[in-house]
Amino acid sequence: MNQGILALVTSTGCASASALQSLTDAMHIPHLYIQRNSEGSPRTACQFNPSPGGQRYTLAARPPVRLNDVMLTLVEELRWQKFIVFYDIEYGE
Repeated sequence: MNQGILALVTSTGCASASALQSLTDAMHIPHLYIQRNSEGSPRTACQFNPSPGGQRYTLAARPPVRLNDVMLTLVEELRWQKFIVFYDIEYGE
């Protein structure tokens, strides 16, 4: 793949994550949804819709905050020229 979206990595609120899940399912794009949680629970609090045909393209994770450094290193090492950050106004309040 020379151009286009290879994968989508997001960290938004549940409403936006659900909308992005619908988009990535329809376009068959892998979607890594990262939800930060101070409680350390390994499961997401968001309820995702079942995908048509049973194919799921969204993986939800709650990594420890220290993984922020790992993600930054990934972006730097892969020398990504462009990336998009999706966020909610309510997220992080």
